[in-house]
Amino acid sequence: MRKKYRSHVGVLLDILQAISEENEPTITRIIYRANISHDRLKKYISRLLEQGYIRKKEVNGRIIYFLTDKGVKLMRELQLVRSVFDVLGFQL
Repeated sequence: MRKKYRSHVGVLLDILQAISEENEPTITRIIYRANISHDRLKKYISRLLEQGYIRKKEVNGRIIYFLTDKGVKLMRELQLVRSVFDVLGFQL
């Protein structure tokens, strides 16, 4: 059986949704929710921080991630793209 792979856009959307939906999302929670390796997630997190889509804050000695307004907008746009792909029968 052939394994299905997510595109970079699909991975990015899964990360943004994990941050949005988790209560106090840490790296570990995002890894589980987005189903991504630690090394790969760190690269995405770094880029999202640099570009202002997410921010981080220390809470009780843990690093917690939050979507910025820009990040929420990106997540919504990617959700729309995913829904179009789903209607067409393609995986994002």
